[in-house]
Amino acid sequence: MDVIFQKPKFRKLRKQGLTYVDMHFHTNYSMDSSTRVTFIAKRAKMLGCGVVITDHNEIKGSFELAKKKKCMVIPSIEITSSELLDVIPYFYNPNDLREFYNKYIKHYIRPNLGFNFNRVTWKFEEILNKLRKYRCLINLPHPYAAYPQNTDPFLLKENKKLLRNIDSLEVLNGTLHRERNLNAIKLNKKLKKAYTGGSDGHTLFQLGEVITITENTDIEGFLDYIKKHQNIVMGEEMGFGHRSWVQLIIFKNALKFKIKEKKFKINSKNGNN
Repeated sequence: MDVIFQKPKFRKLRKQGLTYVDMHFHTNYSMDSSTRVTFIAKRAKMLGCGVVITDHNEIKGSFELAKKKKCMVIPSIEITSSELLDVIPYFYNPNDLREFYNKYIKHYIRPNLGFNFNRVTWKFEEILNKLRKYRCLINLPHPYAAYPQNTDPFLLKENKKLLRNIDSLEVLNGTLHRERNLNAIKLNKKLKKAYTGGSDGHTLFQLGEVITITENTDIEGFLDYIKKHQNIVMGEEMGFGHRSWVQLIIFKNALKFKIKEKKFKINSKNGNN
């Protein structure tokens, strides 16, 4: 497993003819981010970096960025199960992502409670079974994130059948502490899965802080290289100051979303009276 804890040098990577992608990033279509797709497209082009938009149970941001044709965009979504566990599938084809979303996600999102993100009615295992109907790389993000999104204990308690439906683990997440990422690396050495890395960015400056690198330039080849363990993950986690600042921004964005959502419900109710 090739994981390099250092800040990516984009100019050097470009000269070497390598393709690099931030495989975990959020837009303002996620309730906890206010980063607009237009700005993501401009920064991605400047860095020469591909982007995977992983909005929470939403695909609008992914398709909007792909339309701009400024960078490689791997079709994806971050799905939160009924147990509040996350999974990120990387689709080979955008049409498959759209079909999967319309069939299994769009009409199965539960109402948001407090500051918990909207989750779907499906259990984690049910989501994995449905994803297996499509050509995609099923990735388990941040296995050692804070409870309840830490999937490691859940997986260890379940049978091997569940693990067989996981293709890869996110071994470097830019928002987590180094110790948590090292634990993810240790877990993946045991499971022998493919591996990815992403910033899990919610603010523009986080884009490209953690990248996954291969020698292939198209989506199919890029994902195939990951499946074959022929990739590198490179990046650094945020320092304490940046992490605290980003967490504050995430909280403020979620609060704004909740207030906006509440006002909409009140206005809708008054309009019906």
